[in-house]
Amino acid sequence: MPINFIPNDPQVLRPPMRVVSPRPQRAASRAGFTFIGAQPENTFDPATASAGFLFWQCREAALGALAAWEDVSGKPFTFWQGSQRKIALRPDDGQELNAFYDRSSLSFFHFNAGSKVFLSGASTDIVAHEAGHGILDSIRPDLWDSPLFEVNAFHEAFGDCVAILTALLDGPSRAAVLPAIARQNFIASTGEDLAAGVKASEPNHNAAAARNARNAFVWQLPSTLPDFASPQDGPGKLINEGHSFGQIFSGCFYDLIVNIFKANGGATEGQLRTATRTAGRLLSVAIATAPLKTRFFREVGRAMVKADEEENAAANRDAIRNAFNGHDLPLGTGAMLAPIAALAGAAPTFKASAASLTAGAKKDLLARMGATGRRTAVSALRIGGTRVAEVLDERDLSLGHLASSLRGVVTRVQEAVLVGASGGRAAVLGALPEPVATSEDVDTFVRSLLKQGAIDLPGPRPKRAVGALASRAAKPRASAVTHEIRSVGGKKVLSRVRFACRCCVPALPFGISPAY
Repeated sequence: MPINFIPNDPQVLRPPMRVVSPRPQRAASRAGFTFIGAQPENTFDPATASAGFLFWQCREAALGALAAWEDVSGKPFTFWQGSQRKIALRPDDGQELNAFYDRSSLSFFHFNAGSKVFLSGASTDIVAHEAGHGILDSIRPDLWDSPLFEVNAFHEAFGDCVAILTALLDGPSRAAVLPAIARQNFIASTGEDLAAGVKASEPNHNAAAARNARNAFVWQLPSTLPDFASPQDGPGKLINEGHSFGQIFSGCFYDLIVNIFKANGGATEGQLRTATRTAGRLLSVAIATAPLKTRFFREVGRAMVKADEEENAAANRDAIRNAFNGHDLPLGTGAMLAPIAALAGAAPTFKASAASLTAGAKKDLLARMGATGRRTAVSALRIGGTRVAEVLDERDLSLGHLASSLRGVVTRVQEAVLVGASGGRAAVLGALPEPVATSEDVDTFVRSLLKQGAIDLPGPRPKRAVGALASRAAKPRASAVTHEIRSVGGKKVLSRVRFACRCCVPALPFGISPAY
C-alpha cells in the first residue's frame, strides 16, 4: 500500500509531498533498522501529526539515506559501529527539541510550541543527518571520543553532507533545485523544521536559523569565534559550536558539487547527478584515510585530492581546491606526504594491512612527539596510491582548570603522525603535532560543551536563572547530554554518549552563565 512522503523538510515542501510505495526492508546482509512503533501502511495526513505518517516518513527517510550513501560509496553498508547489523529507529522518543545518534539508535522527538507540533523524525534532512553520524561512526569509530574541536565539527558536517546527498540523489528534488543549484536553495539549507522549533522557543538562539551549506563562512581558529551566549550574534552566525562550525566543511562539500557540475557542462539533471556521485565518492574514500589531526577539515580535503588523483587522474583537482579555497582552507596537498624530518632507522615495512617501524625510528619519533609510547599504535594507511605508516599516540589532558566540576577529570586525545621513507630512512611526513595548539583546541571544545550544558556532571546543577527559566538551568535531560564522566582504568574520563542535534540547552538570559 502506498504512503505519503516529504522528500526534504516539512517547512519546505519542495518538491511537494508525494505518494510512493515504501522502500523494501534492507537485505539481511546489510545494516538496517529495528523499527520502533510500527504502523500500518497508508497515506496518512501529515497535518494531523499522526503516528502513522511519522512512522512511514521517518522509515522512508532513513532507508533513503543509507541507499544514497551506498550509491556514492559504491559498496554496500553492512554494519553499524560495533558490528551491529541493526540499530533502533525511534520516530518519536518523547517531547524535546532534539534528534540524536547514540550507537544503538537513531532517535527523534516531538516538540509543542503553541498550536504547532514540530517532529524531528518527519524531516528527511534531520533523519539523514543522524544516519550520517552512524555511517561515519561505522567507518571511523576513532572519531567518536575525540576531544578535538574540528573532528567533532566534522561529524556534524558529515551528517549534513549525507542529507545533501540524499536530497540530490532523489530525482524530483534534483529536478526542482537545478535552476538554483549555484544559489542558496532548499537542498543546501538543512533542518528548517527543527530551526523553526528553536525559533518558536528561543528566537535569538543561533540555531533558530537553519544550517546552510551554500554559505560564505571562512575558516578561523575556533577559539577566536564567539559562543552561542553572545546576544549580538543571533541566529545563523558562525560560532564556536560544532553544528555551526561544521558549516565550513559542508560549504566546501556543497561548493565541490557545484564546481564539478559546472566543469562538466552545468546544464542538465544528469550532469548534476554525476557531480553529486563524484563528490560523494571522493568524500567516502577520504573519510577512511584522513589522518586524525587537529585541523581535520584540511586533512579530509587533502585526502579527497589524493583519492581523485588515484581514481580520476586528478580530473577534479581544481574543483576540490577551489571549493576549499573559497572557505579559506588552502589544502597544500603536496605537503601532506612530504618528508620533513629524517628519523633514526630504516623506512617502515609493510605486510598486508600492517606496518612496522624499527625500534630506533619509533624511539626517535616518540621523543620528538613528547610521547611515552604506552598508548601508541602503528598501522598501515593508503592515501591515494601511497602507503605510509600511521603512528597514533594517545595522551591524557587534564580538564580541572576549565571548571571546578571537572577537577580530577581527564580527556583522552589521539593524534596521528605519518611516517614514510626518504633515501631509505624513516621520515616524518607532513607535520608533527604541536602540543600547545592541541591543548588549546581541546580546551575550546570542552568549554563549548560546558556552555551548552552538554556534560552530565555529577550532582544537581545550581539554578542561577529565575522564574520560568529556572528549570531550564537545571541539570539537562539525558538526551540533551552528549558527554558523561566515566571511570576508566582508575581515572575519571570525559566520554561521549551520543551526537545530538539539540546543540544546547535553551538559552539563559544574557549575562547569566550556565552553572558549570
